[in-house]
Amino acid sequence: MRIALVTHTGQVGGAELATLRVIRALPRDLSVEAFLGEEGPYADQLRAAGVRVDILGMDERVRSLTRAETTSARAALKAAASLTPMVRMLARRLREGDHDVVWSASLKAHLLSVPAARLAGLPLVWSLHDRISHEYLPSTMVRLVRALARTAPRAIIANSEATAATVARVRELIVARPGLTPEQLRPLTEPPQRGHDVIGVVGRLSQTKGQLEVIRLMPDLIAARPGVTLRLIGGALFGQEDYEHALRAEVERLGLNDRVAFVGHIDDPRPELDALAVSVHAATIPEPFGQVIAESMARGTPVVATRGGGATELVHPPGEQPLGYLVPPRDPDAMVEAILDVLDAPERAEVRARRARAYVAEHLPISSTARTVAEVFQAVAAGRRSFSEPPVTLAHDYLTQRGGAERVVLAMRAAFPKSPLHTLLYEPATTFHEFEHLRVEASVLNRISTLRRNHRMAFPLLPLASSFMRVPGNVTVASTSGWAHAFRSSGAKIVYCHSPARWLYQTERYLGKPAYKSPIGLVLMAVGPTLRRWDRRRMRAADRVVVNSTAVQSAVADAYGIDAEVMHPPPGLSHDGPRTAIPGVEPPFYLVVSRLLPYKHVDVIVEAFAGLEDNLLVVGSGPMLADLMQDCPPNVRIVTDQTDAQLRWAYAHAQALIAASFEDFGLTPLEAALFGTPTLALRAGGYLDTVIEDVNGAFFDSADAADIRAAVHRNNARTWDAAQVIETVERFAQEVFIQRLRRVVEEVQATGRSGAATQS
Repeated sequence: MRIALVTHTGQVGGAELATLRVIRALPRDLSVEAFLGEEGPYADQLRAAGVRVDILGMDERVRSLTRAETTSARAALKAAASLTPMVRMLARRLREGDHDVVWSASLKAHLLSVPAARLAGLPLVWSLHDRISHEYLPSTMVRLVRALARTAPRAIIANSEATAATVARVRELIVARPGLTPEQLRPLTEPPQRGHDVIGVVGRLSQTKGQLEVIRLMPDLIAARPGVTLRLIGGALFGQEDYEHALRAEVERLGLNDRVAFVGHIDDPRPELDALAVSVHAATIPEPFGQVIAESMARGTPVVATRGGGATELVHPPGEQPLGYLVPPRDPDAMVEAILDVLDAPERAEVRARRARAYVAEHLPISSTARTVAEVFQAVAAGRRSFSEPPVTLAHDYLTQRGGAERVVLAMRAAFPKSPLHTLLYEPATTFHEFEHLRVEASVLNRISTLRRNHRMAFPLLPLASSFMRVPGNVTVASTSGWAHAFRSSGAKIVYCHSPARWLYQTERYLGKPAYKSPIGLVLMAVGPTLRRWDRRRMRAADRVVVNSTAVQSAVADAYGIDAEVMHPPPGLSHDGPRTAIPGVEPPFYLVVSRLLPYKHVDVIVEAFAGLEDNLLVVGSGPMLADLMQDCPPNVRIVTDQTDAQLRWAYAHAQALIAASFEDFGLTPLEAALFGTPTLALRAGGYLDTVIEDVNGAFFDSADAADIRAAVHRNNARTWDAAQVIETVERFAQEVFIQRLRRVVEEVQATGRSGAATQS
């Protein structure tokens, strides 16, 4: 098979190096010929790899055209006019070379290859190394490239889930993360030789890479660690010489000439990475992948990176423990704190670094990347109409909040890391940031921002939207407490039920009042019978139903007549991670972590603490927030939108967690137990599965202020064995959940689609 690689540049950047590694690892029956816009180091490296190189001689106006200049209609028209003869020339050479597939590997090459491949009558594959988003490109270019992506290439290979998400509506979209060669991994027998207080930024000098921001952090870092030095490893490419001058001027202005070294471009960054105490990736906009992050992890060098895009995907993979430190972009205080945490606690940072090296060794081998790319070429050349349908697809009701069900979805994604995720509504700002770099497909309702911000307003539309939601895949795993089990699957369907819809089967408990006293309740009284028939029909169409607790197992049997298997979810919060104090909160305190809904009974817990000497910290948000804040006693503090680091601190410093809701499962007692903190829980529902009396907690018998107050008094008079509390979480480990979920999927795949869950 003959593959024609097209790219506009002869310079060597991250995308070019990643492509070169793939070419070297492709099967021998795939032959690559490269068409480059110019001569340069990249052309030399391709030739050294045995690739025939044909220089197209791209017009300088096109080759040097920046992203910002594409906003000018005049510049864009001139570039298009100069491309026309090159399109004809490339099409002729493609026909003469008897190629099977055209493979374009840069944004300008995509635009050149679309008409050239069409004229040559050849299928086109894009390797997408850039996020097609407004942070990178002007709006006109974003619309143009996304429109072409849906129609022109036969397939798109994205370098990360974050990149894929920017062109999510493309039919044949495959993620193949840039792999690493065995030589890039530091041998386990080779102990790291870290430079004392040496931090480094590796990558070409560019405004988007954040070198200027790191230079400006140096005075604060030096004040805390007088021996800190900075190494900038990389040169100015693609017209960034002015930026390098600005960097040197800033170093001069701050008097840092003896603290900041400009190393320049080097072909092999391994010796530099090995000498760093911390590798800093300070990108000011979300990275498509983060090649330097992966290379640093491969050397076992501790990483501090800005959150967003592919960086999040690498440093904190879904369902995995953190492999480095993530901070918000353009947040100098957070960046300084993270760097100092690495320098001040090198043993703790080394634990993460070893875990990171093991992760990239398992998940980013170049052999796996090359195999995926080769399979795409073979499928495209064979003319297969559909070849990227995922074996497993995930579905969830809506991703608009931070709750236990959303954490379970992240654990599911860890079980099936390449699976796309389908949902009705998705609002990145109000759910866990780990979803930002996943490929999330939302329904048409997601175009209405009001519904994303308040999913309850969408209620009248959700039954219809659920019925029309189509999910591709051989097996769909639907995480549901009301809607996702109704999505139409092209293959078999496994339903993971958190609870039969409370608003439908426990209306008064859900509303916290008689149904006739609420407008929503009156609506449900009118349409409830019809919705229950619809809901039961959709649930009974599942091939397998799994539930999260024995309480939900009983509820599913009552509501649907289905005998479901119990599969406890894991705690969603990792014990290993930074802990940040919540401003204004001083231990000791009792803790509530909950959404503020009537059936959670947070108002009753707050009432119980009125007049007590003990303090209460409530972490959560929801419809009852305003009422709770208004009636809050002086010893009760309510905080919202806390980070995981602050939540870890709260669990670790709490006297006990208080959980008073009629919970289907309840992840919070497990999260508290990770930190040796016991739980005072209502003797009901899912807490009966997670709380072992007098081992990791104690029960009270009713959601009543007097009962909760008495439980607090009893707890003040006793002590707990923290080690024993922690041991109770082992049977709920994420590894156990992943193994059981994969087993269920394998069983459904092996038996084929049965069309109905087991009914009792």
